[in-house]
Amino acid sequence: MSHAKLILDKRPTLAEWPVRIWERSEIAAVFDEQVSEWAGQDFAKYQFVYAPKRRTDAHSFSYLFGYGNHTVFYMRESDDHVIVQAEKINRDHITSVTMKRELLHTEMLVHYQENEEEKELHFPYVPAVYYLYDPFLNWMLKLPTNFTPALAERHSPRPQKLYGDSLVMYNYSLGAYRLGNGFSDYSYRSVQQRSKWMPWKKDLEEWLEVSMERGMFRLHTFRYIMECTYGIG
Repeated sequence: MSHAKLILDKRPTLAEWPVRIWERSEIAAVFDEQVSEWAGQDFAKYQFVYAPKRRTDAHSFSYLFGYGNHTVFYMRESDDHVIVQAEKINRDHITSVTMKRELLHTEMLVHYQENEEEKELHFPYVPAVYYLYDPFLNWMLKLPTNFTPALAERHSPRPQKLYGDSLVMYNYSLGAYRLGNGFSDYSYRSVQQRSKWMPWKKDLEEWLEVSMERGMFRLHTFRYIMECTYGIG
């Protein structure tokens, strides 16, 4: 008798990927009333994305967001299929956006001010659907939704000194062009970290800060984690 252990594939399936909502009829019933109240007859002026709960992630949840007309809509659904969080915010109130990635998990964190209080919205998703979230990120930073940092860099290349300091930081620093036209100065530091369980193994933890025309770009990497923050203003 075989005693082979059953191995479960925990990778997200296509059914768990966020999708673009093109028609009002595609809005799930749980969100329909709130979308109607907020968007009214202007549905076509917004771009909506629905992210389903991922069965492969115990901490996952389903949510719907829309953006346009200087406004962000955000609705989070519970396991009981009711809205447990509904936020409508003005784009001008956004103070920073953080993109955090760890292997197959990506999360966008949007920080904003409301009544002098700092608040945060969570947008977890799989990296494969970056094409739904990059336009949203560009829009929040008041750029054209089709903005591409690689094209912007052609006019003002990154400093070669950064390439010598860290190839990882050099590659990820391309995102800084979302906050300006180029840079020559930056702050970089790194620390060798030992593994708690394998003290002979070292990993490099790195930080980068770049002051741009429209805000501060911050980057942090460690092992499988990459985190960059676009500070606005």
